[in-house]
Amino acid sequence: MALFENPLQVILGIILVLTSLGVILAKKPVHAGLSFLLTLLTLSVMYLQLSAEFIAVMQVLVYAGAILVIFMFVIVLFQDAHQQIEKYPARSSTMFLVVSGTLFLLALTYLGTQLMGLSPSTVTLADGYGKVHALGKVLYLDFFFPFEAVILIFLVAVVGALYIGRKEQVEQHTSPEASITKGE
Repeated sequence: MALFENPLQVILGIILVLTSLGVILAKKPVHAGLSFLLTLLTLSVMYLQLSAEFIAVMQVLVYAGAILVIFMFVIVLFQDAHQQIEKYPARSSTMFLVVSGTLFLLALTYLGTQLMGLSPSTVTLADGYGKVHALGKVLYLDFFFPFEAVILIFLVAVVGALYIGRKEQVEQHTSPEASITKGE
């Protein structure tokens, strides 16, 4: 059977699914963050298995290093809010939970049947596949416009976020409620 030709990928896939479920199902946000770290590290090892060393290193540096630190900072900053949320019971409809669970299982079954029919690729990788030089050539020569368009979209999003944040900050300082509470 073609599914178990590389047992390390099967083991990594199982670990990836379990740690991803840990992110969703963990009761405490710090435990979810640690599960997220294990998910990112496992994904990085899978990139190494696929001969994409640069992407594996970037996965660890950018996501596990930077993004996860920001997540943990936010978790610690809003720890009190998490404790306040726990005071209120969940009010999900039983019918909604049953329907969403059934749809999830159907989608998982469909995906499994589609993946069982796939055979392993026998294509040999080009020399330098997954290396920094090859990735830079693809990004800056072959896909220059889409790469720059994404950067422009990020720039617009940052400017918009700063504008919205500044607007709310100005409204808070100039609102009549603020001057009443200050005793003016």
